[in-house]
Amino acid sequence: MATKDITDKQVCEAYLAYHRNPNRWPYEILHQRTGECPKVCYRACERAAKRELVDYGVSLRSGWLTPKGKELAGA
Repeated sequence: MATKDITDKQVCEAYLAYHRNPNRWPYEILHQRTGECPKVCYRACERAAKRELVDYGVSLRSGWLTPKGKELAGA
């Protein structure tokens, strides 16, 4: 289990899925899709935020994609 096994594109796609249907947080969506533990998935979200693919206000869990993140996700 390692954060490096989750790509930035997967993180961006999880944020897109979250905004289409906000029943689960993006890191929970990643957990379901990748099988990695939730903590590893959350760290991947943090990495995406540091790379300016995701932006957020109060909580990273309810963040949104930046233009750079949308481009990577193909949105």
